[in-house]
Amino acid sequence: MPETSTVCADCREMAANRAWVLRALGHDACIAAIRAEQLAGRTFWIRIAPDGCVHGSALGEYGGPLAEDAHKQFTPRVKDRRREAVEGWRHELVGHDEWKRRAEPCLLRKCQHSEQVA
Repeated sequence: MPETSTVCADCREMAANRAWVLRALGHDACIAAIRAEQLAGRTFWIRIAPDGCVHGSALGEYGGPLAEDAHKQFTPRVKDRRREAVEGWRHELVGHDEWKRRAEPCLLRKCQHSEQVA
């Protein structure tokens, strides 16, 4: 589990109001802690094939609040979305930790799903 680190008030203010100054004047430990907070708060839509392998990913704010919104981002044509729904394709909103665990191996072709195909 990563160490928790506190961020000084000056660096917190720079991150909120002048992010470009933080990179130049912020403390290294504060910058690392702020970056970790930002990653932990980030969400991703993942596109899951019927076999469970993740075939795509997008930042949560790009997809919208519903799985149907994310499906529209990945598959623009209605006809294709209907076909994929019948085939069993899914879209899930996940946090950064879950994305690293579930999506990254599939997207890098290092998951058990790619081994089954080979």
